[in-house]
Formats: sequence, C-alpha cells, structure tokens
Amino acid sequence: MPPTYSITTFRFDAAANAFVKQSADRELGPAEVLLKTTHSGICYTDVHAKQSGKRCGLGHEGVGTVVRAGPAVADLKLGQRVGWGWLHHVRPRLPTRCSLLTGIQSCGSCDCCVDGYRQYCADACGFAFGELDQGAMGDYAIRSRPFVYPIPDDVPSELAAPLMCAGASTYEALTAAETRPSDRVGVVGVGGLGHMAILFARAWGCGVTALSGDESKREDARKLGADEFLQLGSLRGGRPDGASPVNVLLLCSNGIPDLALLLPVLARRARIVFMTIQQEPVQIPYLPFILPGHRIISSTEASRKSYVEMLRFVGRHKIAPWIQTFPMTETGVVDAFKTLEEGKMRYRGVLVAQE
Repeated sequence: MPPTYSITTFRFDAAANAFVKQSADRELGPAEVLLKTTHSGICYTDVHAKQSGKRCGLGHEGVGTVVRAGPAVADLKLGQRVGWGWLHHVRPRLPTRCSLLTGIQSCGSCDCCVDGYRQYCADACGFAFGELDQGAMGDYAIRSRPFVYPIPDDVPSELAAPLMCAGASTYEALTAAETRPSDRVGVVGVGGLGHMAILFARAWGCGVTALSGDESKREDARKLGADEFLQLGSLRGGRPDGASPVNVLLLCSNGIPDLALLLPVLARRARIVFMTIQQEPVQIPYLPFILPGHRIISSTEASRKSYVEMLRFVGRHKIAPWIQTFPMTETGVVDAFKTLEEGKMRYRGVLVAQE
C-alpha cells in the first residue's frame, strides 16, 4: 500500500468570510514527492481561486524541501530545495499500464505534449482546477516529479517563490516572442507580473519601455531597469516625441487596455503577447494591426523547459523580485490577500512558513 500523509492548507470559507485551515489525506504515488512547504508566493490567480467558491487549497507558487520520494523518483535528494507552479499534472484520457505502474500522469501523445508544450494539452490540470485539497499555502504538498523544479543554490527560497508563476510566465512570454537583445520590450502594467517582466527584459539585454496608467510607478520602473516610461493617458495623441518604437509588447496589466492607444507605440512587425487573464472580449483596430504586420501571441503558463532555463537565468543574472513577506499564519494570509486586493503589494507577496 502506498504511504498516506495528512496535508493541511489554508482555504477560504465564503460562508464564514474567513480563511480556515483544513486537512486531507493523500497517498504518495511512485513518481511523486512529499514536500515540506517553506514559502508560498501569492498572485491574483489566488484571489480568483478565493472568489471561486471551490474552497480549494490556496497558493500555487510553492517552494519547499523534499521529505520523501516515491520509488520511481531517483534524481532528488532528501532535503533538496524545489519549487512548483500552477500546473499540477496532465490527466490521461485513459489510464495506461505505464501511468498505473509509475503514477506519471501525462497524455504524452498529443501534439502539444510531444512538442514540449504540455501546458496547452487539453487534459492539462492546474491550480484550482484539480487537486483541490492541496495548495502552496500549507504545511506539505505532494507533487508529481515532472512538475517539480530544483532550485539552484544561488537563488534564495523567498525569491524563488514568485518565480514559480510570475517568473516562469515572463520567461515563457519573452521566449514565445522570440525576443532578441536588440529588441525594445514594452511592458504594460508595472505590478506583480510587469515588474518581473522589466527585470527579465533588462537582463535579456533589451531596451525596456514601461507603460502604466499610474504616474507614481515611473520611479519604480526606472529602478527596475526601464529606460523609458510612458503614461497610458499620454498616448491619446499617438506615440510621444522621443519614444522608441517597441518590438515586443507584453500585456501584464489586470485587464487589456485599449489597443488603439498602444498600436502607435509599436515598431513595424511587432509581437504582442497576451498574458492577462480576463473574460471580456478584446477589440483590435483591424487595419492599423494588419498593415504593419503585427502578430498576437498568447502565453500564460510555462513549459518545463522554460522553468528550468528561467531558474538558471535568474541565478546567472542575480535577478531579485521585489517582495513583501508575510508569516504563513491566519493573520499573515489575511494581510497578504488584503494588501494584494487593495493594490498595495510592491510587488510580489511571499508567505513564509513559521517554525
């Protein structure tokens, strides 16, 4: 019989309007690892999960240490630091002999999986869509080995937590846009995701233009590495004099802004990367979009390759997300969510487990 462990996570009880701790038993599969959580990032996806009514375990930017590994896991050591992100596993349409024996759950046969883009597999299962009894805001987690990423020695755990979502997503977006060091990258929204995009694009060797509706973000954007700042309201008359044309535009704000404002800022044949999660449709000015040869790319979750490369990239360039830390207690969780929902987080929140 596989060993069973009790996992306790913070959840949001809508009826009580409060965060509560709840425990659930979980078996450790042959290709899974039991992790002692030390840090959990918090991003707006956690707010969406809190408001979903699913009462799921919260947190999807986890960092911890390996406590126990299943018999099919041979490359991780006890006590080793690892991280995990939004994507939990890929559900097989039908259990295969391999998945039953090893516990490795991956369709493995669709074009996305074969090409290394398992995050786009139709059977991909992410945070708040499956494994609802688990979350990074808790004491332990059990994760499938292919969805766990060793943390390099030169990346501190408190800085690694936001890399498990914002960092990986940003690296994936820059990669998907085939960003070159000669490009100028525009980042719309200087927030949790956008500040990471500025840090990464600068380390990439690119010129960086930060775009925000909040003039007070100008100085932070400069400190992060942006060499140009455009206030969105100033774009109503077209591209301001002296503003450099943008080759890659990352949309990192909470909602997609009016694209009619942004298109004049772009260089010819620019790549626009949609990273924002929203339900509302987006209007695109047709001729101003197609005549210059622009492209739209969607990018949300990262591939395994991007996770591994991103962590190496962060260590090499000494990239440090701007974080605020909170204790992983009921009071700390309340304060972290309140800070985030009020728009006061600068710029990623990290919950730290208490001894």
